Amino acid sequence: MRTRWIVLLLALLVFPAFAQNSPYAVTVPVNDTAAASRDEAIAAALTQVLTRANGGQDPRAKPGYADTMKQPGALVQQYQYKKGQPGSAPLMLEVSFDPAAIRRASGAADPTAGGTANTLLVIVRNGQGQLMTPDALAPLAQAAQARGYQAVFPPDGLPSASAVSSADPATIAALTAKYHTGLILQGRIDQGNADWTVITGGKAQAWQDSGEADDAVLANGANGAGDRIDRQLGANSSVGNAASVWVSGLKSAADFAALMGALHEDPSIRSAVPAQADGDGVLLQVKGNGSLRALASGVGASGHLLVAQGSHDGASVNLRWIP
Repeated sequence: MRTRWIVLLLALLVFPAFAQNSPYAVTVPVNDTAAASRDEAIAAALTQVLTRANGGQDPRAKPGYADTMKQPGALVQQYQYKKGQPGSAPLMLEVSFDPAAIRRASGAADPTAGGTANTLLVIVRNGQGQLMTPDALAPLAQAAQARGYQAVFPPDGLPSASAVSSADPATIAALTAKYHTGLILQGRIDQGNADWTVITGGKAQAWQDSGEADDAVLANGANGAGDRIDRQLGANSSVGNAASVWVSGLKSAADFAALMGALHEDPSIRSAVPAQADGDGVLLQVKGNGSLRALASGVGASGHLLVAQGSHDGASVNLRWIP
C-alpha cells in the first residue's frame, strides 16, 4: 500500500497542475501567441512576482533587476495561454515561476533582504557538566550570527553528551525533529580549554581549542563550526549534472509531499524528479548547485533530512526523512 501511494504521487508530479494560488504564479494579458508577445508578457509577470518577493516594493530601481530581466524566461517553471474573462484582454498568459529562482533573483535585486539564517542548535556545558546559559554564551551567539547562523539554546532535559558527539542516529533525529535544524554544535568549556563537535546532516566533526579567556574560546567555537560547515558545503564532486538521491522514512503521502516541497523550496536545488519508489523510500534525480556532500548537508540543515546509514542501489546520496 505504501508503494502504491508513492507511485500515484509520482504520476501526479510528472504532469503537474498549474499553480493557481501560488505567490510565484500570475496571469497577465498577452497580445498574441507570437514569441515576442509571450516574452514581453513573461517580463511583466516576472516584475509582478519580484514585487511580491520584495514585500510589495517596486524592484525595478534595485541593483540586479536589469540583469534578472535580461532572460526572464530562464526563471519560468511553466506557462499556458487561456481566454480572457469578459471585460479583460481577449488572451491571457498564466506564468508560474520557479520559487528558488525567484528567491535568488530577489536576493540579487536587494542584498539587504537576505534570507533567514540557518538555525544552529548550541549545547555547551561547563567543566562541572552544567548547561551554560544563553547569557554566558553571548560571544558564541554573536560570532555565529556574523557567520550567518542563528544560535538556539535548548533548556534542560537533553540527551547525553556522548550520544550527541557520537552522532547517534536516534538522538540526532530526535533533536532535529524537535528543534527543526540539522546543524548542532556541542561543546564543553573548562578553564579556557574546549572540546567541540559540530553535527551537519547527521555527520559529526570534532576538534579541540584553548585560550586565555572563555569569551574568545566561545567565539572560536562558533567560527570553527562555521569553517567546518562551509568546507562540507564546498566539497568537490559536482551535482551540476543529475545525482541519484535515495530518501527513506516516508510513511505517508503527506511526508512525500512535504519532502518534495522542502526540496523545491531549497535555493541550492534546481530540480528534483522522482524516478522510482520502493517501500517507504523514493529515488530522486536531483540537480543542484555545489556538491554531493553539500547537498546532503544543506538539506540536512532544514531539520527534515539526515544522512542515513548504509546505501541504496543506484543512489549517490542516502538520506532519511524526519517529519
